[in-house]
Amino acid sequence: MTEESKTVVQAGAGAGLAEASGAPRGSASEGQPTKTAPKTPAQIAVMFERGRTMMVAGYYETALQIMRNVTRQAPSHGAAWRAYATLLRHAARDAEAAEAEMLASLAPPDAWPRIKSVQDAAELKRLDEELLDQLEKLPEDGRVEWLRNRLSTRPLDVAAMRYLAEAENLAGDVVMACNLLARALELSPAYLGARAAYVGVLSDHRDYLEAYRQCEHLLAVAPDDFEYRLVRADAAVQIERFDEAKAIYDRLLQENPRHIGLLRSYGLLMKTLGRREEAAQVYRVMLAHYPNSGVAYFGLSELRANLLTRDDVAQMSRRMAGIPMIVSRRAMAYALARALEDMGDYEGSFEAYKFGASVSQEMVKGTPQEHNPETFSQRLDRMRRAFTPEAIAARAAPSQAEPATTPIFVMGMPRAGSTLVEQILASHDQVEGTRELPVVSDTIRRIAQSRLLVAPDVYPARVLEYSRAELDRLGAELLSRIGEFRKTSLPYVIDKRPWNWIDAPFLHLILPQAKFIDVRRAPMPACFGMFKQMLPPDASFTYDLKSLGRYYREYVGYMDHLDAVMPGAILRVSYEALVEDTETEIRRLLDYCGLPFQESCLRFWETERGVLTPSAEQVRKPIYRDALEQWRNFEPWLGDLKAALGNLA
Repeated sequence: MTEESKTVVQAGAGAGLAEASGAPRGSASEGQPTKTAPKTPAQIAVMFERGRTMMVAGYYETALQIMRNVTRQAPSHGAAWRAYATLLRHAARDAEAAEAEMLASLAPPDAWPRIKSVQDAAELKRLDEELLDQLEKLPEDGRVEWLRNRLSTRPLDVAAMRYLAEAENLAGDVVMACNLLARALELSPAYLGARAAYVGVLSDHRDYLEAYRQCEHLLAVAPDDFEYRLVRADAAVQIERFDEAKAIYDRLLQENPRHIGLLRSYGLLMKTLGRREEAAQVYRVMLAHYPNSGVAYFGLSELRANLLTRDDVAQMSRRMAGIPMIVSRRAMAYALARALEDMGDYEGSFEAYKFGASVSQEMVKGTPQEHNPETFSQRLDRMRRAFTPEAIAARAAPSQAEPATTPIFVMGMPRAGSTLVEQILASHDQVEGTRELPVVSDTIRRIAQSRLLVAPDVYPARVLEYSRAELDRLGAELLSRIGEFRKTSLPYVIDKRPWNWIDAPFLHLILPQAKFIDVRRAPMPACFGMFKQMLPPDASFTYDLKSLGRYYREYVGYMDHLDAVMPGAILRVSYEALVEDTETEIRRLLDYCGLPFQESCLRFWETERGVLTPSAEQVRKPIYRDALEQWRNFEPWLGDLKAALGNLA
């Protein structure tokens, strides 16, 4: 810490302690104005920083009181007025917030310089290790409270922010985790431990673009660090900067050709690029050095070329149950199931799929990602109550005749053909395919948390409070965010995140020019296709046949509701019809989007682009019918699924 910073901190050590006493998050009251003695600039600086820390730690009422006091003590503090305005909006005090925003705009820039915390990397590392040592001496169930109390009295303790963020991430609050880590880096940009943790959280929750950006800071300080370069390349793959990723991987392989994480990543890149033989070679190298690598076996199975041998099956059958690492045990189960299915042992295959599903359930049990059918049903009910025909009609805006950008949302259930439809559309010279983007979920999360001092989640009801101008602004912001993932300026762009069907009415309001394509597969093959695929935790409903059947029924019922409230807005594409009469369906698809027919869309498998979803291998081949009835090989064991689907089965 610089001498100047030490002086500021010491001078303000007692400032605002009553406002930030560590009360439970959001529980304090702003109360009545109190007379306080004038503060020195140093004390005001500390008060402001304490308020900022209380904001990111979730003590919103406390932060509101602190920022009110800062603005009274320092009326020219623009940053404090902006923070105060944000908190007032959280409290639904919009008129006061607007006034605070106006005062922020009038404040002279840099009138109140910000405090920086410790900047020396070696000192930050020492403080990090010191705090970690203290934490390890505490009972595990008391660490979070200890960290919160520490931050309430030490608002510049960036190490406490880092470890509280890691605890919040484990508890499933990724927003809080990211806010805390961003705050730590705001105060101490040289804190490599916090930045590496931030990259990890961002990657775990698939915000790969921001993870990629954060890696630039890590590599600027430690350009030769092996792990930093690896995570940069991994993020580059996910944002489709494949040439950069390969160049980094090639250098890393020269340095450490047996690094299991590197081999896994390189195999994924080769698979993504359609270079099957090279991917298979990488996975075989992994198995030579790491015989228990379920990820390697799974990678071979995903190449869809019957690369797993009877010896592989014997090895997996013998090793699988005893593998301690849940990720590897899970991957091996799905690989074994696929291999047995290819060999015609359907009973053995089903048992392996069932084992993989049980391991998947174990992985998410007790976490926020564990699927709760009742909670999900209630979520859809809230959407139905908010987005009625009257609500949509009252807020609808006319579609632009020739919008600069038309987003196409390809949505539906996983494994239903959305990647195929995206590949067909991306073969058109006016359409850019991207991937499953996080932008819609990010926008909705911000809306959900926009009234944190009133309610923990105000979406979707909050949307109905917006003016047409505010809806248009949200649409423009969403397109701008999508633009960050784009490589061209083509007039059409695809987002194929499957879950966008839930929020289609919101998207319809903010982007009236948007196209919505619901790709639907028949219930039994659709559900079994999900059950047999190793899907991520945000699809944990697929880990149980009964939950799967109920979820599919919820989806169909909700889409029926959307057809009533958004008549003609959604095009339903049947996967079976697409297989049986491909050209007719492709022409219908292009007509709906307002695109002229192009032969390239019929020869979609010739379009060269990286595909990151499990369907990567299928979309590199012409459409084939074989998969339509594969589920019938497993019909004897699908009674629970049939019962859950009811009359849809």
